[in-house]
Amino acid sequence: MRRLFVLFAVGALVCAVAATTAFALTNNTVNYTVKAKKKGKATAAKPAPLSYEGILDVSTSDGKQPNVAPTTKLYFPKQLVQMAKYFPHCDGSKLDGQSTVPASCKKAVVGSGTATASGGAPGQPINPATTEALTVTAYNGKTNQLLLVVNGSSPLQISNRVITGKLGPGSGKFGYTVTFTVPADLQFQLGLQVALTHFDVKLSPKTHTAKVKGKKQKVSYLMAKKCGTLPTQTTVNFDQDGSPGGPGTPGGQTVTIQGNMKC
Repeated sequence: MRRLFVLFAVGALVCAVAATTAFALTNNTVNYTVKAKKKGKATAAKPAPLSYEGILDVSTSDGKQPNVAPTTKLYFPKQLVQMAKYFPHCDGSKLDGQSTVPASCKKAVVGSGTATASGGAPGQPINPATTEALTVTAYNGKTNQLLLVVNGSSPLQISNRVITGKLGPGSGKFGYTVTFTVPADLQFQLGLQVALTHFDVKLSPKTHTAKVKGKKQKVSYLMAKKCGTLPTQTTVNFDQDGSPGGPGTPGGQTVTIQGNMKC
């Protein structure tokens, strides 16, 4: 996959990064909100199709470039049922970096949205010349995965780059989790650390017919057994700054926030 920066912006920014003194940020900030809406009555015996829009914003308390965040973990309340096993799945390895989407993956689309990537140095002002608007498509991945696939055209050419979300168990008031891991080449490019500062992704309430416990019923990717005010939680693991002009290093700030959603 080719990645081409606007040349004058690259030269100026690489020089600026090289002159920057590295320090460990302690003021990275995270905000996560959910907009959800069920279709019909939600009961444990008959869950309702659910539209789920997750909005993640990563910044600093002074509005500067945050550290790179290699992993983000989302917690889903136990009242929401994840129905991925009843949907077609996409093999992320066959889609990652490709110019076209395999036919099997086209059937596995479960949502869409937008994102923003910002290239620069942690703690420095965000530079519009290296800030990129991305489109996001969500696919049901194989073996308990939710794939967020990003595309962009300027200043980087990004073609179907896969951010893999691994489904895991929950505990207490949370039924399950999804941990997203950002590929290394989406974290660092040409002397610039790349922070994914914004995601707005909506999982579709669209249904299809599947056999559930031997009976045919209409299912959506997410379904609600109960609605009202439900808990949310998000944990973002940041890198340290690293050396000037180099990639971040593990072991930075970890930020966990809790909130509520309504459906």
